[in-house]
Amino acid sequence: MSAAPTSEGVPVARPEAPSTLWWVILGVPLVVAGLAARSSGDAVWPLGALAALLAAAFWLAPRRLSYSLEKDALVVTRLTGRTALPYAEITARRSAGRLGVRLFGTGMPGYLTGLFSFGPDAVSRVQAAASRTRGGVIVERGGTAFFLTPADPDAFLRALAARGVRVGA
Repeated sequence: MSAAPTSEGVPVARPEAPSTLWWVILGVPLVVAGLAARSSGDAVWPLGALAALLAAAFWLAPRRLSYSLEKDALVVTRLTGRTALPYAEITARRSAGRLGVRLFGTGMPGYLTGLFSFGPDAVSRVQAAASRTRGGVIVERGGTAFFLTPADPDAFLRALAARGVRVGA
């Protein structure tokens, strides 16, 4: 009797952001909630709902970022969905590059997703699913570069190599 396929979770790197940025992010839902409390009439409920939605997104988004090594693919999970990158179709390498300008997506402490400029590196744009702006891994599939930030990039690359992924320097 064969064992059921299992997945291996990969810890995501701890976020790096100044504490003032964390307070600004926390302050946005609080300001909207304050506006709701001070408003009267029909504006109370929409502003209150917006404050709750923003607080939930800021609280849940970083917790939903994860990477797992499944039987046949690396799976990247974000608040808005999952992306499966089959091992046979990807290459991976350490990156000395850094996320630049957010072109499309989300950029808040501990949760950077979407299209970002990138440099200095061999790629100029990346699809980020990261907790920090540097110190990550580039995974390429079909001309698209993904920037990921596992807690231990070297162990992550060894695990990918053990699954048949071509790992570069």
